[in-house]
Amino acid sequence: MGTDGLVELDQECWVAFAKYNLLLATMFGVLAVVARTTAGNDLLVVENGALALLFGAVQTYAWLSA
Repeated sequence: MGTDGLVELDQECWVAFAKYNLLLATMFGVLAVVARTTAGNDLLVVENGALALLFGAVQTYAWLSA
């Protein structure tokens, strides 16, 4: 049983959580690149970039807690 001191989850839950967040971070990163290639979508680029960083950070936290 892995724990980070804040949330009590078993290792399988942390691994599933990390994989889910990896998928989200990848998806928002790809959307940021696609939005960057089209003109006039500056807000969309910033939003997708921020979401990719957020989910990437959560994924890293989940991997370290597993």
